Amino acid sequence: MTEIDLTPFRFTPTESVVYSALLRLGPSTGYGIGRATRLARANAYAALEGLVTRGAAQRTSGRPIQYRPADPQALLARLAAEQGEALDRLSHALSDASHPAEPETRVIAGARAVANLIQQLVARADHTVQGILAADLWRPTLPAWRRAMTRAAVDVRLAGEATDTEGIAKGAVDPGTPTLLLIDDAQVLTATGGGDQVTALWSSHPLIATLARSALRNLT
Repeated sequence: MTEIDLTPFRFTPTESVVYSALLRLGPSTGYGIGRATRLARANAYAALEGLVTRGAAQRTSGRPIQYRPADPQALLARLAAEQGEALDRLSHALSDASHPAEPETRVIAGARAVANLIQQLVARADHTVQGILAADLWRPTLPAWRRAMTRAAVDVRLAGEATDTEGIAKGAVDPGTPTLLLIDDAQVLTATGGGDQVTALWSSHPLIATLARSALRNLT
């Protein structure tokens, strides 16, 4: 089984080991987890309670008490929401504390990195999100689109077909159309490629935002 590392999300290394064991074993007692992971019983119980506190595990009410892991997709959604809220707070603090920044442009490679960036940009949108999104990027970024719908005007179409858009996406365009998103009329993300070969360009340059607006008028 692939090693699971939760430490970037403020879990301890021991909690990562115990969560991995729960996924492998299913509902287990603290004693069983201690034996399976070769952890001292006290350390196993402490890690299990830490996972429960952070929503990564649930404790049963029967005897003996057992612990079961949170669904991995539910845990991902929870962590994404927490990260989005933390980034929101940081964004507002930086806006209040700094002078206007020079426009920047960055290249991002890899499906996971691109999806993560889209999630952060979309979830933090204050006013508008418009554009085209590759269908295979829809499901990995769906939690961010749900969040955006509560605070911004969303006008997005999918390049290709997705199984369930929850009424968020407003239609589809040709599957070969590149991803092009304009967030708050100020940040642009465009991406091409599929799978691990996805490459994206993000920019806050006003000229690129103007070009994106023009391109979206022609595409939609």
